[in-house]
Amino acid sequence: MAENESVNTIKTKEDVFIVDDKQKKNDATFYGSSDEESLETAVYDENLQWTDEEEQRIRTKLDIRLMSFILLMTFVLNMDRTNISNAISDNLASDLGFTNDGVNTGTLVYAIVFTIFTLPSNAIVKKIGAHLWIPILMSSWAIVTWAHALIHNFSGFMTARVFIAITEAGFIPACLAYLTTWYKTTELATRLAWFWGIQSFASAVSGLISSGMVGIIVFVYLPANAHKTKGLLSRRGWFTEREAMIATTRIIRDDLSKKEQDRPMVWSDVKQTLTDTKLWTHLMLTFVGMMSLTPIQTYLPSIIRNAGFSVTDSNLLTAPSYIINLVFSILIARRSDRHGQVALHDLVGVVWSLADFLALVLLPATAGRWSLYAAALVTSGSPSWHGMQIAWMSSNLAPVGKRILALGAVVGAANICSVPGSQIYQTADAPLYRRGNWINVALQTVTVVLFVAQRVRYALTNQDREQKWTAMSDEERSRYRETTKDLGSNRLDFKFRL
Repeated sequence: MAENESVNTIKTKEDVFIVDDKQKKNDATFYGSSDEESLETAVYDENLQWTDEEEQRIRTKLDIRLMSFILLMTFVLNMDRTNISNAISDNLASDLGFTNDGVNTGTLVYAIVFTIFTLPSNAIVKKIGAHLWIPILMSSWAIVTWAHALIHNFSGFMTARVFIAITEAGFIPACLAYLTTWYKTTELATRLAWFWGIQSFASAVSGLISSGMVGIIVFVYLPANAHKTKGLLSRRGWFTEREAMIATTRIIRDDLSKKEQDRPMVWSDVKQTLTDTKLWTHLMLTFVGMMSLTPIQTYLPSIIRNAGFSVTDSNLLTAPSYIINLVFSILIARRSDRHGQVALHDLVGVVWSLADFLALVLLPATAGRWSLYAAALVTSGSPSWHGMQIAWMSSNLAPVGKRILALGAVVGAANICSVPGSQIYQTADAPLYRRGNWINVALQTVTVVLFVAQRVRYALTNQDREQKWTAMSDEERSRYRETTKDLGSNRLDFKFRL
């Protein structure tokens, strides 16, 4: 069997700008590491080779045994957010003695507290491991969720929202950090689309899943790594010894900076995170682009009810929007993983939202209830670009310490945007919220500009680095690798993914 046909070749840092035509077509680039620190031989074999069929078998096992369980966990997480929206449409505020402005205040406080507690989460992940931190969080928020039965007034509502934010905050950053240790760069966007899409699916259905029970199961189910999959629920483990070696090695060859996965977090990681302007652009993208989700998701059942539907029908009629979101998000993310050009695929969802918010603004006041419903349905069903954007950001950040902190920060940005987002739809602007939707149009326009600017910046930086790298002799390249103080994605031999 010819090596270039079905056996993966060894990827090294010297391959940074040596990309064949097939790899160029698929936007498969290699990323340099800031550290030559190697893993134990039992975990990573730099000379290991395998067939495409073997790798596909491992990927299938991961999707069935690991990803499906991650999806179950995030489904449980989103049950709380779904229930609060449905409760609002069923007069939660008036039943507890306050108005929808009080709901906005609860959303605001939840977002602030959630954001604060996302930031240290992945530092804890680096210390004890995501496979332990995730079940601790799940068990904690289960207790708080059960305590919702004791709510009788606004003070109780606010207290519950604060504690649910504290216990839920670290879950998503921990899951993101965990998934990056199992999936390659070109596999992650699709899985993250499922990750966020299943949250939308949770909003479309109801169930009686106990998050406390799931949290207990997670303690004995999630493995630390591919070599430690034996447990109470899998006595033989998920992989053979060779498969475990392949599962680890393929991740490191895809991104050499992951050789540092077990390195403790240090102050230089924090400093690099805070001073990386490209990361700040990703955070601004998230903050501005996702702000519009808060009003449309929170008030979608209410908008439908105000169009002339009953409370029950309003909640049921929201379901198709979440299905639309799930299907299109996954289709677009899969295409992104296969063909690259992540930023351009991200723009599909942004432009979709922009057009739909504009349609809501221009919808005549005399429009029938089904016309209003259709416009609101398509708007709330716009494909999520959030998972693809996180996969794009993650692949363009190194070393691992900076990447782990950035994953917590981007989740924080996605939630702190709920603070201004919760104020976009005001009671005085109901029921069509035209002023609020003009704000949403402006936000999505800015998001388009930010995506284009970030992609252009990455492309120009790659072009500049490649010219400098090509102009260097072999001796100069070797000297650079040995003496440079540049770290991770600041290195000359690091190429950004577009």
